[in-house]
Parts: sequence; C-alpha cells; structure tokens
Amino acid sequence: DARTFVCQVEVGSHGMGENRTELHVYKVPEAPEITANPTGISVQSSDIPQIAQCMSKNSFPPPNITWHKNGEQLQPEEKTVEILATLTRESSGLYTVSSTLFAHVTREDRNSLYHCTVHYWLWGQRHAVESRQVKVTVFYPTEHVKLQVVSSSALVKEGDDVKLVCEADGNPAPVFSFYKRELEDNWQDLTSLADTNSGVLNLHNVTKSSTGLYRCQTLDLDDMRQLEKDVMLTVNWKPRIVAISSPLYVRQDEVVNLTCKAIAFPRPSVRWNVNGTAHEYVENQHIASNLTVRVNHDLLRAGAMCRVSNALGVSEKHIQLLDQKMPESKGIIIVAIIVCILVVAVLGSVIYFLHKKGKIPCGRAGKQDM
Repeated sequence: DARTFVCQVEVGSHGMGENRTELHVYKVPEAPEITANPTGISVQSSDIPQIAQCMSKNSFPPPNITWHKNGEQLQPEEKTVEILATLTRESSGLYTVSSTLFAHVTREDRNSLYHCTVHYWLWGQRHAVESRQVKVTVFYPTEHVKLQVVSSSALVKEGDDVKLVCEADGNPAPVFSFYKRELEDNWQDLTSLADTNSGVLNLHNVTKSSTGLYRCQTLDLDDMRQLEKDVMLTVNWKPRIVAISSPLYVRQDEVVNLTCKAIAFPRPSVRWNVNGTAHEYVENQHIASNLTVRVNHDLLRAGAMCRVSNALGVSEKHIQLLDQKMPESKGIIIVAIIVCILVVAVLGSVIYFLHKKGKIPCGRAGKQDM
C-alpha cells in the first residue's frame, strides 16, 4: 500500500483536474541480532578475517546497518576494514537486512567491544536501535615472559613448598618448559615435574640443594618462537656446626687456637663465651671462626662454647679442654718402672758374671779358696 494515490475531478466541458498524494507505511525493525566470530582471530592472519555478523528482520522501508568498535563508527578502508551488506524482501513485503564486518585485529583488540546499529525512518524522523556489545577472541604471539618464586613466606627455608610460576602474555598460552642450572652451564630438565599448560613448577620440601638458577622457556606453536626467563631460588637454612676442635689437650697458661666451623644461609654470626681474639673466614657456604685464647683455670674447668646463629635458628657446641698433667705424670711413672727393671736386669747380669769367674764365694763350707 505504500504508493502514490491520484485524485481526479472532471467538470463537464471545463476539463479535468487532479492531485496526488503519497502513502508512507512504516514498520519498525526488530532489534538487531549480532553474532561474533566463534573460532577466534589471529593477528597474523593474511586475509581480512570476519569479526561479526548483524541481522535485523521485518522492517519497512529497508533500514541500513552501521558498525562500531569501542563506541566509534567504523568506515570501510581498503585492505583493513570491509563491510558486506545484503537486503532480502520477504513474502510479507517486509525487509530483512544483514551486514558482515571484516577487519584486521591487533593484540590490543583483545579487549575491544563491537556492536551494530540499525537505522530506520518513522514519521519522517531517523531512529536507531543498537545491538548488544560483543568481544572476539584474538590470538597473538607471546612477547614477554615473567618467572617468579611464590612461597607461603617471604623467606624460603628448608622444608617449604615453593612454586615457580611462569606467565606469558600470548594467547593462547604457549607450551612451558622448566630447567635448573647445574655445573658448567648444563641445564637439568624439570618439565616432567611441571604443569606445562598452566606454567607452574611445584617444588616440595625444598632443601639447600634446591638453591639455584631456574629457567622457564615458552614455545608458541603458531610460529615456533621461543622466549625464556630466569629466576634465582635461594633456600635459607638454620646453622649447623659441622666441625669443632674438641676434645683438646692443653696446659695451664698455654695459648691455644679453638676452631668452630658451621654452615648456614643467610650468613650466620659466630660468638664465643670466652674472651680471646677471633678471626673469621668464609669458604663457599661454610663459615669458620678461630679463637686465640690463653688457658686458665676457669677455661680448663668449664671449657668453651661456640654459638652460631642467624634469622632461622641457633646451633651451639661445647669444646672440652683436658689438662695434660695427668697423662704426663702417668708417663713418668711408666718410664721410672722401665728404668728400674733395666737396672735390676743389669745388676743380675753382673752378679752372674762375677759368680762364673769365681770372684764371689759360693758360700758352702770347705769350698772357699785360701
């Protein structure tokens, strides 16, 4: 019924007159339905990929559709943005309009919002109905990798459970591999202990041998590009005294060196309970303290105490000092006994010799020489 109507009037011989009027029929379109690309789009796509499709049904006269990204209207651009529209007249005489948006995307478009708008006329005025907003899945390669140590406490210590979390900014997430540096720049593969999909390496009940340099390596399956990141894991442990000079034989007023050797991390402090001159030196993760002290009665009686401590704990060991007088007196007695035995043996030999020579009377009557 939307057409031009003509009214004619005939007045005898005066002729005929007419006038025209147009009838405009309007049918408000249904709200537009938008469908985003369900498979996702790669930023490395050589063709212009489809972003979304928009459709509005049952309108009259035919409406038109515009596209918007983040609130801004998109215009066709050669090799960048394409908009393909189709118009279908249904058997009812109403129109269905469809529009498809094609556009290249970047990694920043992972958060972009797209929507379409249907524009139509009613009572000589232009109206618009917007669709809902949609996101499209954007695939892009990893550019940055982050590897961090996650622990229940700020200070990782022996016995703790530790996670090494590797994060990459690619989508989809790449394949993760983990390694630990060994001697001579060799790397031990720890990937079998990790969740290669989430990028998490779990280390349970860590020890001081767990200390070292760890590496996360990512592999993008699209372009086979590899990236890596390193992190240092330091396991702290409380002190353990591994060597001490005890027991020690000394003499009164003698100047002696007492030694206490321990292992710990972080580096511990060493304290002695006696006065003297202490010197410390460090070798690898061992710390040793040499104390020069003069032996007195109290030191002989009580001995010395070495105390090693850091933020994780304390270790103490006692050095026993033994007076050398007792062992020395026993030695003198033994020597005296040996000397006596030798003297007796010599005297016996002399008497036997003289007896054989007849220099000593036998002692029986009538047998002596005159």
